[in-house]
Amino acid sequence: MSEDLTVESSGLSNSHIFRFYLPLALSWLFMAIESPIAMSVISRMANADISIAAFQPLMAVSLWIESPVIDLLTTATTLGKDRQHYVELSRFVWKIMAVVTVVHALVAATPLYWLLTEHVIGLDPRVSEVARPGLIVMIPWSALIGWRRYLQGLMIRNGQTRLIGMGTAVRMTTMALVAGGLYFLGSLSSIMVVSIGLVCAVAAEAGFAHWASRPTVASSLAFDEPGLRPLSQRFLAHFHLPLSLTTMVTLLGQPMVSTALARSPHSILALGAFQVASTLIWLHRTIVFALPEVVITLYRDAASSLKLKRFCLYIGLGTTSVMALTSLSRLDVFFFHTLLGVSDVQIIKTAHLAMLLSCFLPLIGAMQSYLRGMLAAHHLTVSRLAAMGVSVTCLILLLFVGVGMRWPGIVTSCVALTVSQLAELGVLGYSWRRGTVALAV
Repeated sequence: MSEDLTVESSGLSNSHIFRFYLPLALSWLFMAIESPIAMSVISRMANADISIAAFQPLMAVSLWIESPVIDLLTTATTLGKDRQHYVELSRFVWKIMAVVTVVHALVAATPLYWLLTEHVIGLDPRVSEVARPGLIVMIPWSALIGWRRYLQGLMIRNGQTRLIGMGTAVRMTTMALVAGGLYFLGSLSSIMVVSIGLVCAVAAEAGFAHWASRPTVASSLAFDEPGLRPLSQRFLAHFHLPLSLTTMVTLLGQPMVSTALARSPHSILALGAFQVASTLIWLHRTIVFALPEVVITLYRDAASSLKLKRFCLYIGLGTTSVMALTSLSRLDVFFFHTLLGVSDVQIIKTAHLAMLLSCFLPLIGAMQSYLRGMLAAHHLTVSRLAAMGVSVTCLILLLFVGVGMRWPGIVTSCVALTVSQLAELGVLGYSWRRGTVALAV
């Protein structure tokens, strides 16, 4: 591992943690910038209101199909220890990549699409028609992200976090160049422009990750470590499956929110405003998404645990404060109108309300990240699944009540998301306390 970034707990300070965390946080931030780029393109092309509404379920479905590969980052960070581990992990990753690609193709290119979007989610037929070509273009999306996250996990374990930030810069640049170029050519629909840009961007980042990880594989993963327990496909499935199920359940929240918005009063306005607001909400929330891997890698003992917990708290408080100031000062309105190019006043007003209602999500997410990291470091991954089950149950109940009471879709969705995240945090905290007692026995 990198000598200056993975230190013993006695030398673990906020500056050490921050140096390890910063490239990972920037990587997440660069990825989040894709959404404003996409929205900026869509809002400046024909049929912007329908296309903005279509982009929300398009990404929700794509991300849910992708969910089994997302936690390959955590799995590789935790288990990528020597050559035998690397060989077994690679076999495991290729299997998952094949499965998600087949599932995406079945959903996008068969009648399953209409069943899902119009009968399950309840989208307006105009919205589902616009979204489908983009979903077909994105068939390679999940496999590319899976390979990239696996290699990034190996690099994180070996302290190579700066390379990850560079890879995401490659991704963001590719997205801007491809989407911008296709926009100026003007021969494709906005959804096609954005979808092609997204696929090219993740392909570029996966290629960079493959190249950048070669030295790590050649040096740190070239030999078997004596006395280390060999990995098996069965053990990997046992470790990774709860993580994948947790993420799948987590990402079910987005299609559920889309379903609630599609059934709310003024559904096209609600879908469009939520997607516009999500571009800025996501920018703030992603700052904390790198924290679990920081905790997994730098945790050593009780002293390091306390330092990491405080660091996560500081990041969460700071990000929530920035988000609140952005909303209260109405900088978000400037962002929606001037930078994203949204001209519909009602969409902007509704998106501003969504920002105000979502201000506590970064703080909640930061503390969730600390607990997820600690649970993963101790191989207590089933606890994360239980917490997510409670969260999604809470989300479903609140969305059901809101839709049934005909509350505004934005209010229902934002309140339901915040309360469900609090419920998950509570269960994670309870699980960690129980886990520490069990480990001490």
